[in-house]
Amino acid sequence: YVYDAAKMKMQYERLVGSFSGVNVKVKYACKALTNISVLKYFKMVGSGLDTVSIQEVKLGIMAGFESKEIMYTPNCVSIEEIKQAVELGVTINIDNISILEQFGHYYGNTVPVCIRINPHIMAGGNKKISTGHIDSKFGISIYQLRHVERVVASTNLNITGLHMHTGSDIIDPDVFMRGAEMLFETAEHFKNLEFLDFGSGFKVAYKPEDISTDIEALGKVLSARFQKFCKSYGKDLELW
Repeated sequence: YVYDAAKMKMQYERLVGSFSGVNVKVKYACKALTNISVLKYFKMVGSGLDTVSIQEVKLGIMAGFESKEIMYTPNCVSIEEIKQAVELGVTINIDNISILEQFGHYYGNTVPVCIRINPHIMAGGNKKISTGHIDSKFGISIYQLRHVERVVASTNLNITGLHMHTGSDIIDPDVFMRGAEMLFETAEHFKNLEFLDFGSGFKVAYKPEDISTDIEALGKVLSARFQKFCKSYGKDLELW
C-alpha cells in the first residue's frame, strides 16, 4: 500500500481550519490504521491520538505521542487493562457504569476521567457503523445519567470530559448537531469539565463524484454553539 501524506495533511488542516474561535483538538482514531509511519506523521502535523486498546496506547507512545495527547476509549475491557492505561498517563474514557464504579473505588478523585455517553441517535451510513443508537454496546445510556451522577458522588470521581460518537459516514450536519445538543445538556450536570469530545464520524469522498460532509458548514455552526455553551458554563473548554 502507498499512503498519500499530502492528502492526510490536507484533510487534517481542513478539519482544524473549519472551527474558529474555539480551542479545537483533533485526534486521529488509530483503529483506522496503526501503521507506525502514519502515526508518526499525524504526530508531526499536530494531531492527538484516539486509541481503543492498551496495545494502541503503547504504539502511540512508541510513535512519539505524549501521554496527555492520547485518549484511551476501550469497549468491554477489564479494569486491569484500564489500570495499565492509567499507569501510562493517558486520558481515560469510560463507557459503562460497572467499570466507572470500579474506577471510582480504585482512584476516587486522584485520576481524572472522561465518560462516554450514548445519546440514542441513529446516525451514520448504515446500522453497522452507527454507534449511538439504543441497541449499541458503546457508551452509557443518556437515560442512565442519574445513575452516573450517583456513582460520581459516591466515589468522588473527577469528571473532566464527556465524549460521544454517534456513528461513521454522517452526512447531515443537523444530525450531528442533534447529538451535540444532548452532550451540551449532559455537560451541565458536571462542573469540573475541561473538554467535550464530539466524536467525528464524517463522510469522506472516496472518488470524485462521491458526496461528503460539509465540514466547513458544520464547523461554523458547532463553533458558534460551543462558544455560547462555554459562556453559560462559565469557562472556556477544549473542543475535541
